[in-house]
Amino acid sequence: MNRPLISVILPVYNGAQTLEAALQSITSQTYRSVELIVVDGKSSDRTPEILHTHRDAITALITETDDGIYDAINKGIRRSSGEWIYILGADDALASSDIFEKALSQVAAETRLIIGDVAYTGEKQSLVPRVHHSAWSSQLWWRNTLHQQGALYHRSLFADVQFNTRYRILGDYDFHLHLFAAGIKAEKKAITIAHCAAQGTSKRFNTKLYLEEIALKRQRLPLAIFMLNVPLIFLKYLLKQLP
Repeated sequence: MNRPLISVILPVYNGAQTLEAALQSITSQTYRSVELIVVDGKSSDRTPEILHTHRDAITALITETDDGIYDAINKGIRRSSGEWIYILGADDALASSDIFEKALSQVAAETRLIIGDVAYTGEKQSLVPRVHHSAWSSQLWWRNTLHQQGALYHRSLFADVQFNTRYRILGDYDFHLHLFAAGIKAEKKAITIAHCAAQGTSKRFNTKLYLEEIALKRQRLPLAIFMLNVPLIFLKYLLKQLP
């Protein structure tokens, strides 16, 4: 049976402490129609050495400086050839060895986005839930209800638009708002796709995060919805500063 190829994009920069687990979670998949594109921003730790030990499993390795995480992801997408694209952080791991089997089981022909949940690992801020339950609805106007590591994107979604490198933290949220406005057909699976570090960049809750949220929502949302968002964003910022 012909199975669609999944391109896994793995951006990394000085990720030696967690990279091995991320790679093993990919190479242990029972779904075998997978290519692995690693984009290394010229790491100076043991990352190159770890990648060398997995060279047989890596379809393409891009090693060069980049302009942030979304620039690295875009490079990987351009190099990939899969029908489906999955993005995994170097400090994250797929939840089980059969997760791609489950994700691509009985997918409707018109589906362009497959979504599932993400579980957080490690210490987390008290207001961050242990599991991020992905959703594809107008809830997206108020918060990013789709975790990037909980999504498989159909290749066609990147035909004309990629991640906006202007955003350093929330480029995926900006892209998701674009897809939602375009009426993309998403299919929710009752699975946890990945385990992700609770200390990731988007979980630091600093001023830059919320300024980005304001900027991208000003561009993506109807004016009335944006205006209602502004006080909520400031409230979120204040709450997340609590111990």
